[in-house]
Amino acid sequence: MSQTFVLIHGAWHGAWCWAAVMTQLEKLGDRAYALDLPGHGQNYTNRAAVTLDTYVDYVVRFIEDRDLRDVILAGHSLGGLTIAGVTARIPQRIKRTVFVSAIVPLDGEMIIDPANPASAAMAQMINAAPDRSWELSALGPDFYAGLMSDVPPAMREFVDAAVCPEPGEPPMHRAPMAAFHASGVPTGYLVCENDQTPIAGVSGWHPHFSSRLKNPALKFINCGHEVMLTHPVECARALHEFALM
Repeated sequence: MSQTFVLIHGAWHGAWCWAAVMTQLEKLGDRAYALDLPGHGQNYTNRAAVTLDTYVDYVVRFIEDRDLRDVILAGHSLGGLTIAGVTARIPQRIKRTVFVSAIVPLDGEMIIDPANPASAAMAQMINAAPDRSWELSALGPDFYAGLMSDVPPAMREFVDAAVCPEPGEPPMHRAPMAAFHASGVPTGYLVCENDQTPIAGVSGWHPHFSSRLKNPALKFINCGHEVMLTHPVECARALHEFALM
């Protein structure tokens, strides 16, 4: 039976990062859509006007306009904020919500909190930018090295050319997670076992984020953070298996 996937990218990325995964899902007989969130890729929304609600509204409209149902909604990294918001809005259309080495915020949490000394400088930099966006390079070489830990040099060159500035408001928005957890939609967490992307005060993405979900299905891939690019076959297979649960 064909499954329907809607794939949401993380910070600085676009629909392009899911291209190989989409091809593999289609080989498995599934339908897959990857979206450029507002302000990314070929979606030229003014980044200064983008909020977390902008992301959520865009994905909800995409799903409703095509009358998609029993959707496997997958989000990578910062995309966890978006897929949680979408699930809370249209739970009747979502079969499972899958966090792909993704952030699962606490209710009311800000990923970049101006009041937190660890992220205050980043918040100040974003607020000072003309379009309130931030570049991947702003996080420094250690973050970049962790993010790209197993990405080959030639592929790094491609990623460096493809990434775009990230709108600053979504990670500074207090995540409204209560409705997501109350939705009752089954969840999954795709664990990238060698994800070396730094998180302040935390040793790893799993179980730090995955433990915030209620009884999530878990799948593991021996890879770094950019699983869609480095392990698209394994990523697609894991997503397909989540859909069959």
